[in-house]
Amino acid sequence: MRVRHIVLPAALLIGLVTIPVARGRYVSAAQAKPPAQAKPVPPPSQSELPPLSYVCLMAGDEGVLEDHPGTCPNPKCGMKLVPVRLATAYSSILHPQIIRPGPGKDPIDGTDLVPITASMFWVCAGSDEHLLDPGKCSDGKPREVRYERRAHGDHNPRHGGQFFMADDSWHHLEGTYPRGGPFRVFFYDDFTRPIPVKGFAGAISWLDANEQELASFPLKPGRASNTLETPIKGAAFPLKVKLRVQFDAKDKARVFDFTFPEFTKEPVAPAAITTAAQKPAAGPSSATRAAAPATPAAAPASAAAAPPPAAIGLTTDAATPAQALSRTEAEQLIQEMPNNTAALLKLLELRGQEIKTLVDDGNFGMVWVPTMLAKEVALALGDHVNELPERQHAALTSAVRRLVLSAWRLDQFGDLGDREKITGAHDTFAAAAADIKAAYANR
Repeated sequence: MRVRHIVLPAALLIGLVTIPVARGRYVSAAQAKPPAQAKPVPPPSQSELPPLSYVCLMAGDEGVLEDHPGTCPNPKCGMKLVPVRLATAYSSILHPQIIRPGPGKDPIDGTDLVPITASMFWVCAGSDEHLLDPGKCSDGKPREVRYERRAHGDHNPRHGGQFFMADDSWHHLEGTYPRGGPFRVFFYDDFTRPIPVKGFAGAISWLDANEQELASFPLKPGRASNTLETPIKGAAFPLKVKLRVQFDAKDKARVFDFTFPEFTKEPVAPAAITTAAQKPAAGPSSATRAAAPATPAAAPASAAAAPPPAAIGLTTDAATPAQALSRTEAEQLIQEMPNNTAALLKLLELRGQEIKTLVDDGNFGMVWVPTMLAKEVALALGDHVNELPERQHAALTSAVRRLVLSAWRLDQFGDLGDREKITGAHDTFAAAAADIKAAYANR
């Protein structure tokens, strides 16, 4: 089976400009001592290195990504593409200077490290040069591996909410609805750094199950300088909210759709371990209990869960739920896909079920994982076109092309959080998947 070069979505590649790293700014696994119970993950060996990707540094062409050297496509530029190694690394939400090659704990507060997309390089003592391969320095000592944050490489929510990117590829936002309210939006730049909301304006529409507006509420600046917020009276779960926001008075209104199945929760650092007896905390007073809002019952899932591997005749690895996979694990699955049409068709059906559930539930931020896998499954099915009568070739080729394009759109629109665009892309995806299935059914 032909192995394809895995291309990351352009949303992760904007701003791939190599920035010199001040000595000591980033912490590698060798530099930051992990908690006693955690085993540090060693950096990959030469044979495990991520492939070289080539990017353009020209403003406006940061999304260019190739698997071979060349020049920027803009004829006015002509700059040579710059090689980088993009890898999944793990970092701390509260202490972004901590970056490690594998999962672990923040050595400062004990919270779990989260996956990010970073550039991977090596350095020698006394030099700021970013080297693309491991090896030895001029003094005979081994080069030290480092990781550098990339623009759009960290879309992990900071406050337990839902994270989206604006279509200007710079503004990012996180919608939250904590117990007791209010609905609150946090704003960030392309490195997920907080930005002030001066000049921002927005409002939300509370929607019913049929996407009809129940009420509208204007947003006002919150206590934190990077937030807008508003109370929502009488809300019940699942809570559907359509946010419209302008980043300045002349800006267009940008739309984001949020679905909250339950209250969002702020991340909490693990409690300190102690052997001393602790006095039980006093229970809430009757007045406090009366004031606390009742938790609405969560609605049932809008689509049935994907069947277990045995039910569809796939190996456990191939049928692993996409949401449980990191990007690295997903890419590994792509390399090990089945090589027969029956298993590939079942795998396409499984990923399609996952995508439908995520879209129906409003979990747009996770749509990219199964769509990336489904795209590769469709391309693999296209490789089996000669198993079909010649009269079916054009239909299969067209269906595969439509599915691949709709998968990229689902990935893009999932980042943007626009339900209307996501739903339209999913309709195209589902129709293309059905046409692929029909083409093989008519053999």
